[in-house]
Amino acid sequence: MKPTISLLLLASLFQVAPVKGGPAEGGRVQMRDAVTNAEMAQSHRNASMKDPLKDLGEPIGKTDVDPAKDQHSRDFIKESTVLSFRGALTLVPKRSVLFVPDALMSRVGVQANAKVQTWGDFRNANRGWIRCLEVSREQALGAEPLPEAVTEAITTSTSIVIATFKDGPISVLPLKTPEELEAAAAAEKAKPGVARN
Repeated sequence: MKPTISLLLLASLFQVAPVKGGPAEGGRVQMRDAVTNAEMAQSHRNASMKDPLKDLGEPIGKTDVDPAKDQHSRDFIKESTVLSFRGALTLVPKRSVLFVPDALMSRVGVQANAKVQTWGDFRNANRGWIRCLEVSREQALGAEPLPEAVTEAITTSTSIVIATFKDGPISVLPLKTPEELEAAAAAEKAKPGVARN
């Protein structure tokens, strides 16, 4: 008798309320046939024949000009200075080499059969004749001069001096005049989307 009571109790816990419009309320349940493979294939064919790009309308801007052509005219090798020594070479940006003593002029340029190394590997292997000078962003842009003591030390150095920013070689532009700095600041403010202080 106990198993019967527990079964009834269990059945009462799992009772489900009838769905509105279902057969318990006299409504009709709509039945649908499953989609066939032929119907799915036809639907796929119809979707693939419609080109969504044709619905976009006329393109905005010039479509006959390749914007990447301007970048193709740049030559990575011509915009770099090559340092090489003992079968290894690396590339640093032009104007990042601040000073080369006469005794080390042979290390600027390509040596035959040299293997290309990253700046970090080449610098670590040649710390004896490469000296890195960390510069600020303003000094690299030519907005601030290098301190006089630094420029004097560079010219008397026995090492090749490379300008770096956050441990990577960087070009140092010539010092700008106050008029050029004002014009650059005005142009920067005029750019859309630039946060202004």
